[in-house]
Amino acid sequence: MGIFDRIILSVYTLLLALVSLGVVLLSLRLISLEWIWTGISHINGQWEAGLLGMVFFLVSLRLLLAGIRTRRVKDTIVHHTDMGDVHISLDAIKNLVEKTARHTRGVRGVKVRVNHDGQGLKVSLKAVISPENNVPNVSEELQKRIHEYIKNTVGVQLVDVQILVENISNDFKTKQRVE
Repeated sequence: MGIFDRIILSVYTLLLALVSLGVVLLSLRLISLEWIWTGISHINGQWEAGLLGMVFFLVSLRLLLAGIRTRRVKDTIVHHTDMGDVHISLDAIKNLVEKTARHTRGVRGVKVRVNHDGQGLKVSLKAVISPENNVPNVSEELQKRIHEYIKNTVGVQLVDVQILVENISNDFKTKQRVE
């Protein structure tokens, strides 16, 4: 439910509370029934009252639909267990992949993108590899480590792990001597 719906719900709840209070006061005979009928008789034939009633009716329908509507969580993977469902965010999987890639020897930097489509979970990496390492070996090791780590940690089989070696760079900065 968005902020607009929450504001409408707050106003609607306040007005419903006032109507409920009026019914309680009427049932305890603290308000005269003639006073209520006089107020209602002034509404008869007034188009403004009809417009206000239509607005409240539409607000009621909107809030009813907002409450019934289920939000699809598209950025998660769902595990069904005996005790309930477990939703794992794609951002959590992205963080696991980044952690695994950073701890792989020869990888200097990495950018990760995780997609979940009808076929399964796909991971795309843009990596910076150090020049003293064999790029195909580092890439293959990185694919294996990510595949195994996600399978063991999350319990999901990755469909594809794509690696784009964006740069081969040694990003260690040489320290300059000050004499």
